[in-house]
Amino acid sequence: MNPTNDKKILRRSLLWILVYIALVNIGDEIGRQTGLGSLVTALVLLCFSGILLKTYRAQDLLLKLPERKACKGVWFYIPLLVLALIQWFAGLETSLLLSDILVAALLMLAVGVVEEVLFRGLLFQAIEKNSTTKRAVIISGITFGFGHVVNLLRGYGAVELSSQIVVAIAVGIMLSLLVAMTRSIVPGAIFHALFNFSGTVTNQATELQAMLLLAILIISVAYSFVIIRTTPKRMVKVA
Repeated sequence: MNPTNDKKILRRSLLWILVYIALVNIGDEIGRQTGLGSLVTALVLLCFSGILLKTYRAQDLLLKLPERKACKGVWFYIPLLVLALIQWFAGLETSLLLSDILVAALLMLAVGVVEEVLFRGLLFQAIEKNSTTKRAVIISGITFGFGHVVNLLRGYGAVELSSQIVVAIAVGIMLSLLVAMTRSIVPGAIFHALFNFSGTVTNQATELQAMLLLAILIISVAYSFVIIRTTPKRMVKVA
């Protein structure tokens, strides 16, 4: 192990995250100025994901199928499916046009892939190489959660943003644990895209929102404990 090289990887990971945040805000602003909305951000992030995949090998980003011995079967991912679909209880946002839904799908696909590559494929692994799996899970999860503070620029209120950050931290830790177990970001990327899409196209103004956020938080925490209990020790770096 080369500590100096590992620290360079960590710094590079953080730099990529800052670039991502900047690109999202630039894309949003161009979308507002041109009237193209989120389509611009979606296209920018698709290009950014291409750059990341060109810069790194897929296996180095953990863009591979989960290790077979890491989990006991498809049933293990049922909580992820529940989390991805639970926001549909609020119903579809009726003001959305078909074009809005298609753009949302494209944007959330790009966001899901890019954020999993950055926070789990790069940051998680960089921290783990410099420290332990436990620290990598906690730090990457918390960083992912607080990364949502950029939504202040999108008009989110303080209360709404605070609850979003708490849930995002829980989800971030859950996804980091999943990566620690499976050594793959593929399940997390699929979930991430579906989860964000359902949160974007469903009704966010209903009285159900507080209950849905609480349910998401509880399921995420419970699933995290399940992952911890079933993670093979050979896949966890403790020192």
